[in-house]
Amino acid sequence: MKKIFYAVAITFISVSVWAQSEAIYTFNLFNQLNFNPAYAGSKEVLDAGVIYRNQWHSGIDGSPKNINLYGHMPIARSRSGVGLNVLTDKIGLDNVLTVSGNYAYRIKFKKGNVLALGLNARVENARSDWNEANEGVDVGDGDIGAGVESRSTFNVGPGVFFKNRKFYLGASLPRMLANSLYGDTDKFSGAVNTWFLQGGLSIPVGRNVELLPNVQARINPSAPFDIDLNLNLMFSDALMVGAMYRLDDSIDGLLVYQFKNGLRLGAAYDFTVSELRKATNGSFELMIGYTFPCEDCQIKSLRYF
Repeated sequence: MKKIFYAVAITFISVSVWAQSEAIYTFNLFNQLNFNPAYAGSKEVLDAGVIYRNQWHSGIDGSPKNINLYGHMPIARSRSGVGLNVLTDKIGLDNVLTVSGNYAYRIKFKKGNVLALGLNARVENARSDWNEANEGVDVGDGDIGAGVESRSTFNVGPGVFFKNRKFYLGASLPRMLANSLYGDTDKFSGAVNTWFLQGGLSIPVGRNVELLPNVQARINPSAPFDIDLNLNLMFSDALMVGAMYRLDDSIDGLLVYQFKNGLRLGAAYDFTVSELRKATNGSFELMIGYTFPCEDCQIKSLRYF
C-alpha cells in the first residue's frame, strides 16, 4: 500500500511540475539549452552530452528518473546556432517524452561580446499507466483512473543570452502556451508560465584557477520562488569542483573532469534539506559529454559560456 500511495502522490505532484517548469538538474549549467534556446551554439563548437538524474533515489517508490540528451553547434559562420534537446521522465505512474528543436540568432560585437536571440519548438507526450495504481485496490474504484492514458502537446518559447569572456546573462520563457497539462488551449497565460533568469561570472583567483559563481532564478506566479546558488572552482580548464544551494530543497556537490580529447565526465549528489529528508537521503546525477575540437579557435572546453 505504501508503494501505491507514493506512486499516486508523486504523479499528482508531477502534474504541477510539468505545467510550471522544466526538469531541473544540478548539471543544468552544462546544458542551458534545456531552458534557454538562445544558448544554442554558445560554445562556438559542436557540444553534446547526456545527463541522468535519479531524484529521491532512496526511500520513495516511484520517484522521478530523468534522462536529458542534448547537442548544439554554431552554423552560418557562427551567426546562428542550432540545437536538439530530448528528455525522458519517469515519474510515478507517468512517462514523459519531450523533443525540442532550438534556434539562436547570434550578434557578435567587439571584444568577444555575443548577444543571441533564441526560439524553441517542442512536442511533449505524457503517458500514464493507471494499472500500477490499481494494484491492491478494489476493481472499479472511481477515484483512480484505469488503463493507459496518453496525451501530446506542442509548445514554443523564446530566450535571450549574452556572453563574453568574463560573464554571461540569460532570460527565457521555455513554455509560452498554457497547454502542457492545464487543458486544451493554445493561449498564452502569465498565470502559469515560468520565467528563467540566469547569470554567471569568471573570476581568476590564481594560476590556472578560476572561480565560477552562478545563479538561476525561476519565477512563476502560481508557484513559490525558486533559486539555485552555485559556486565552482575550475583547475587548469580540466577539473571542476562545485557546490550549490537550491532554496528550501537541497545542498548539492558536483565534480567534473574533462580529458584532453574533449570527453567530459561528471557526478553530482543532492543532499535533501526539506521535509523530504525524513523519507530520502537525496538525489544523484551522472553526466557524460563531448566537446568536439576546433582547429581555428581557442575554446575553454570545460567552461559552459
